[in-house]
Amino acid sequence: MKIWKIVAVVLMLPLFIGIASAQQISGPVFDFVKTVRVDADMRVPKDEVLKVVYDTYKGAEAGKVNSTFLSAARFINMHVDAGHPRENIKVAIVVHGSTSLDVSQDSYYGEKYDGAKNANIPIINALLSEGVDIYICGQSAAFRGVTRENIVPGVKFSLSAMTAHAMLQKEGYALIPW
Repeated sequence: MKIWKIVAVVLMLPLFIGIASAQQISGPVFDFVKTVRVDADMRVPKDEVLKVVYDTYKGAEAGKVNSTFLSAARFINMHVDAGHPRENIKVAIVVHGSTSLDVSQDSYYGEKYDGAKNANIPIINALLSEGVDIYICGQSAAFRGVTRENIVPGVKFSLSAMTAHAMLQKEGYALIPW
């Protein structure tokens, strides 16, 4: 029985080495996230407009970056790196729940998190500068005291997260729920 375990490990070793040696790359759009190149069987035609909307409702820990913002940046990076034209990639993020605080300015964020700085601000600004639309749920914002005056400039208000998702899906955006 012990010999079979050894044989299984030896046979699977190349798989583990291949996974471990996958070269992580940053960019070409955002340098704060890494992706890997994949020889994919599913091809995306270059004229296809990829439209995705990320939903995020659970805020990051105080002073940490929200992983959904990083996922959106990775989505853009990996597709541009794979040769998809940047202009054919449309990304939106719908923010609600405790993530509403993740899009607030340092002054308001610090009030809620014992003086912590909002590590999301540089990431949000980079996403906005690349045309990513970020919508905050007006209902969640009101509940948490987040206003137009204390959010990162460029983040847009929607009546609700439900409304934002309904409108974006009507425009052909595919939901990515993480």
